[in-house]
Amino acid sequence: MSSRFGPRAAGTDGNDFKHRQRVAAQYQISASYKFYLKALFGLHFTVLLGLWAKVFGEIATTQFGLKSALLKRLDLPTAYPWEYVWCLSFVPIVIALYAMPKNKVKPMTIAYYSQFFFGVLPCCIGLGSQFPELIAYIQDPSRADIPTVRDSFPMVVVWFIFFLIAFQLHIFGMFFQYHLIEAWSPATSTPAKEDEKKTDKKSD
Repeated sequence: MSSRFGPRAAGTDGNDFKHRQRVAAQYQISASYKFYLKALFGLHFTVLLGLWAKVFGEIATTQFGLKSALLKRLDLPTAYPWEYVWCLSFVPIVIALYAMPKNKVKPMTIAYYSQFFFGVLPCCIGLGSQFPELIAYIQDPSRADIPTVRDSFPMVVVWFIFFLIAFQLHIFGMFFQYHLIEAWSPATSTPAKEDEKKTDKKSD
């Protein structure tokens, strides 16, 4: 961009500098939020790997008769239905990564809503179903009917640590996706149209 009194770019009278600044800011926002979202997806996959190991390890043991010394030692409780749904929370990640290179609004919008249905909603259901168990554990930590890991550590505490992490992953993910959608969406009005509107108002 030239200086105020320097040579002017061809095809412009110099009055569109605000529009150029807005476009430049959108590119900066897009680049920043893309970076943040990719870093968040890396953390998300780390948590996903842990749950995949639990759920698919259980399926391999119960359905296919495979034996694992590690799973036997951990003695984890049976997976809840919401766990199977949350295992699909990689879907919005894949869609968002597909949308990023060319700033595609529609796939990122799908990823935004998928983040809720495959991530936030299962966690809300899991939180609601596990909350009575947490209250029961707080009231009586020695209860024998509360599932444990290796017959010592209460599984409900593990779940609430998981919920704390998962909710932050999804909320921040949706926050970044929302701002990317906003940055990529075409402007509702251009400077030329705004000038036309001002001219029409003056003529009236």
